[in-house]
Amino acid sequence: MMTVPLAKGAVADDGHDAARPVWAEIDLDAITHNIALIRSRTRPGVRLLVPVKANAYGHGVVEVGRHLERLGVDGLATANVDDALALRQAGVILPIVIYGAQLPGGNAFLIANGLTPSIYDAAGLEAVAAVAATTGSVVDVHLKVDAGMGRLGVRIDEAVEFARRIVSTPGVRLEGMYTHIPFSDAAGEAWSRRRLDAFIATVRQVEAEHGITIEFTQAAASSVMSRDLPDVLNTVSPGHLTFGLHPITGARSEHEGFRKALRAVRAQLIHIGDRRRGDDLMGAGDGGAVADSRVGVILLGMDNGYRPAPAGSSAVMLCHGVRCPVLGVSAEYTVIDVTAIEGAAVGDVVTVLGADGGDEIAVEDVAAQLGAPSGAYWVIGLKNVPYRCTGG
Repeated sequence: MMTVPLAKGAVADDGHDAARPVWAEIDLDAITHNIALIRSRTRPGVRLLVPVKANAYGHGVVEVGRHLERLGVDGLATANVDDALALRQAGVILPIVIYGAQLPGGNAFLIANGLTPSIYDAAGLEAVAAVAATTGSVVDVHLKVDAGMGRLGVRIDEAVEFARRIVSTPGVRLEGMYTHIPFSDAAGEAWSRRRLDAFIATVRQVEAEHGITIEFTQAAASSVMSRDLPDVLNTVSPGHLTFGLHPITGARSEHEGFRKALRAVRAQLIHIGDRRRGDDLMGAGDGGAVADSRVGVILLGMDNGYRPAPAGSSAVMLCHGVRCPVLGVSAEYTVIDVTAIEGAAVGDVVTVLGADGGDEIAVEDVAAQLGAPSGAYWVIGLKNVPYRCTGG
């Protein structure tokens, strides 16, 4: 049989779903709901700079970014310049702040692509100043302050002096000043309250010294907002809560009125196999398989952010509303036990996350099964899966 090649650059769309039977279901209306709820919990006039880092927390940066623009948020933020460029190529014109990411030499590239750089060292400031001098333009920057996380930014006790350098540099404008003080438990909350107070005092000192009001001043992300820590700054940046995820260990966003944007991750069985007692299967030991069973294979594995459960624990997926034990995970495939499903067949839908029949697997359940720190971290790890968006 002869296969006729496609014309150069052409793509055959018909049959793509059958050729790649795995997908994530994204509910854009849930994001609409969550943004409205976030706005209801902030003071009038507070700006909303939404993080879309890590491919919009695994939800698909382009569709999510377009939707957030339609909702009228004040800007987006990510540390991944490729995500930011994808948004620009998709026509998103919102301001996009690049969290600390680039080498000093990368600032010119960010500015040329309409992205707002974060500044956190002298070399970065000098590089931005050189762009401003060359182009004859004024470049907006955001100052990243390390208020105690110990990861990235100008030390908080050096931030006033560094802000002074930015304000005095020709062609550079201090548009924003931010820090990150996340927490996941009571001890972290106490620390975050202290660091929030210190950062607010630092911002006020900078503004008073120069007689300015900085357009974007932000420390409140999802953890701060979820506990209503006192915040008088003019910007919030909730990542988790935008997608209906909760940053606090053991908490569920649904209990606070939020809705999960990731409704489901599903795949279809691409193969059904029979295992018979005594089969010399890999890992079965000298006696072979201990019983007859049927297994199903889906096209989802470590390439998609799924992985084997840690030793001593187990994972399940749903098929026909039945919980099917996960038997193995490889780079591209997951094998499940479908012995309990009468008539299981190729093409049947397997639910990795979401509802099926009268049962449901929550993102928190998947995280627990796979030993991920939280539901959010598992979703962030989701990758190379086509998106099917509804709502919006």
